[in-house]
Amino acid sequence: MIEENSTIVIGAGISGSCTAYHLNKAGCDVTVIDEKKEDDIQIYSNPAVCVYPKIMLNDPNFNKFMLLSTEYVWSLIKAIGLKEEYTRKAGAIHLYETKDGISRYEKLIKNTSYSSHDVELIDQETIKKRFGIIDYIGFHFKKGGWINPKAFCKKLIEDKNIKKIFSSKIISVERVKGYWTILTEDKKMFTAKNIIFCSASNIKNYKYFSALKLDEYRGQVDWLSNKKNSYREVLSNDGYVIPDVNKKIIFGSSYEKNNFNTEPSQTDTVNNINKLKKLMPSLKYSLLNDRINNWVGQRAASFDKKPFVGRVLKTRNSLISPIKYSAEELDWYEGLFINTCYGSRGFSFAPLASLSLAKLITDNLNDDDKFILNYLNPERQFFKKQGIKKACGIERK
Repeated sequence: MIEENSTIVIGAGISGSCTAYHLNKAGCDVTVIDEKKEDDIQIYSNPAVCVYPKIMLNDPNFNKFMLLSTEYVWSLIKAIGLKEEYTRKAGAIHLYETKDGISRYEKLIKNTSYSSHDVELIDQETIKKRFGIIDYIGFHFKKGGWINPKAFCKKLIEDKNIKKIFSSKIISVERVKGYWTILTEDKKMFTAKNIIFCSASNIKNYKYFSALKLDEYRGQVDWLSNKKNSYREVLSNDGYVIPDVNKKIIFGSSYEKNNFNTEPSQTDTVNNINKLKKLMPSLKYSLLNDRINNWVGQRAASFDKKPFVGRVLKTRNSLISPIKYSAEELDWYEGLFINTCYGSRGFSFAPLASLSLAKLITDNLNDDDKFILNYLNPERQFFKKQGIKKACGIERK
């Protein structure tokens, strides 16, 4: 007998692991399916990922979502008991040229949800003294840091109540008699009331998402053995550096649209090294003597670089009088959800967005959840075109 709260999560990366965790906590019967072997999941071989806010001065909703998300990441890390060796909340410093940076900081504090408690201005002399970088100031985000992806994702789904199926490639997903049925290449069949697509690199292969505008981006990260340095914070500008990750300095990253090459690129390594030199000019190293390691992965990103989280429409017919419609009245796929397109920000965004999605599925939304699901609605482009103003119970801005 199929449980009414049964849910299949496709993908065991960051969004899939977070979604499975939250649904399991809510009492759902959860199965996670991934086509890779457990230790071959793409993001697992990246030794560390950044968690730090990104600023968009012209989008106050983004800044609100960003602040809520980064705060929640650290509370989730504490809740699951992730070991200290796999994460560090050391802060993050984003560098701006002095003239532009001061103006941006004033606008940031005046016009957004950020306060001087969230982000501190570091003056030009201090940046020069600490990092050897001239004519730059820094925005110090106190809630920044890094996480080990493999340790975090595995910890999220370690509960024995979460069923985990690896090395199982899906060949069909169909809705049959009110339930979703999945058939895999190795002739396994899974059935559930709800299905959530959390994969990134192959999301366009499913017919249910053909109308959504998204692309894939190749990213390469490089790292060296740690040099003696006193740096702890994540540094970013054109690229980023995580300076102290278990005897590694990690730096990158490339971001190339629709490049599906999975092998490391020497060109990308050189570009990443140049980013490292810019951010840490005082660091002494030799490319001839130091061994460089790499990680390459595919990231999905939407048309506006914001994630897709929520339900997906079954039909998108033009509406005669769109002003009369709310999202709930449209023709949605029953029990089908998507949670993807995080680009390079999955570990900053996915934990909180996945919580809101889980609460949508279990009918337990609060106002922050409604805000998040409205803002990240996969159908937001269609809504805008049709003039639909209401989604998840609140007005769209």
